[in-house]
Amino acid sequence: MEILWIFLALFIFLALGVPISVSLFLGGVVGYVVVIGPMSGINTLAQTAYGDLDSLVISAIPLYIFMGQIMLKGKAGQDLFDFAQVLVGKLAGGLAVAAIAASAIFAAISGSSTATVATIGSISIPEMLKRGYDRKMAAGAVAVSGSLGILIPPSISFILYSLVTNASVGKLFLAGILPGIMLAILFILYTMAAVTIKDRKSRRADTHLAAESGEQSAIPAERPVKLRLNMLLSLFMIPLVLGGIYLGFFTPTEAAAIGTAYALILTLGFKRTLTLGLFWKAARDTVLVSSMILMLIAGAGVFGNALSLIQLPQALAGWIETLHLSTWEFLIAINIMYLFLGMFMDASAAILVTVPILLPSLIAQDINLIWFGVILVINMEIGTVTPPVGLNLFVVKSLYPNYTLKEILIGAAPYAAMGLVGLALVMIFPQIALFLPGA
Repeated sequence: MEILWIFLALFIFLALGVPISVSLFLGGVVGYVVVIGPMSGINTLAQTAYGDLDSLVISAIPLYIFMGQIMLKGKAGQDLFDFAQVLVGKLAGGLAVAAIAASAIFAAISGSSTATVATIGSISIPEMLKRGYDRKMAAGAVAVSGSLGILIPPSISFILYSLVTNASVGKLFLAGILPGIMLAILFILYTMAAVTIKDRKSRRADTHLAAESGEQSAIPAERPVKLRLNMLLSLFMIPLVLGGIYLGFFTPTEAAAIGTAYALILTLGFKRTLTLGLFWKAARDTVLVSSMILMLIAGAGVFGNALSLIQLPQALAGWIETLHLSTWEFLIAINIMYLFLGMFMDASAAILVTVPILLPSLIAQDINLIWFGVILVINMEIGTVTPPVGLNLFVVKSLYPNYTLKEILIGAAPYAAMGLVGLALVMIFPQIALFLPGA
């Protein structure tokens, strides 16, 4: 009955449209009141909420968000997109490939999926549409490749996962690099194949029309881009932040502060693209996003503690053990669960709500927590483009209202399928995730 009251309260609040962080908080309050009484529950509630936020690791979250917002408002995304064009612009589907490569690079700076989609999407989609790229592919490529922001370090999702499991943030960051690069390559290979096939069909049609009309067919050329100093200065953020962490010069939290300082120097001093008004917008958006995440952490902590009071995680772990599932059967079941949850929850919420419950079972199954963290994040990455709550779909839609959600979803579907291929490869070959942490 106690479990029923807690989950009933949670689902009622969610059904009423209460934000998930507040719903979790209020569901936990109901649990405290039912289990240990009103006064004791209120005292424990305050201690739990404060204790979950009183962490040096958590201070990295607003700093990484602020760093990404400064790079976004300071127009560093254009430099990264241009640099990607220099690298891969001559390949088939050069602009789309450059958008994917730029998303991977910006993801390694911002740590945010939505910031990556907003930055690269606002630059690349108009360029692709001008040059005759398929509307659906242009939107889908950006929506899905932007999700690399929660996998390629520095990743806020990995910071939250570390907070819940006590796994090393540095090792999680390292574990996300090769899977992130692999997924970017899969997206690029699909894009090149799809554009090549489409071009061949178009060329046949153009040749046929030209033969009938006696005119030459014209294929729009890609815009030539030259390497500039600004590109390299923006790109230097990656070795500065990640190199500093892995070489032991500073912790992930210190790296966030140093990265933020460098972003300010770059956009204010060198590029001079960050005005006082844009700085204010970056600070305001940082406060809004950080508050949402910190409220989510506090709410999930309170809700999880309420479940612990009634021994639900331990009971669930014991029940799973009685099923005598093999490790693979257990992992497949968990993957299906996360793919389903990704349709309704973002990565932060899913990690904070589910991982504390699954942790005893993961330990009992002797599953490597670093490897599992990568698997979980890839699942939630796919969730950013699966309706009804595919956040990246709505970001693209907000950038370009003339798109329908159906168009964006159709364009994103093949890339999401590539994400499933990448997930399968990481599960079958754990060393893709574990090689760098082990080295």
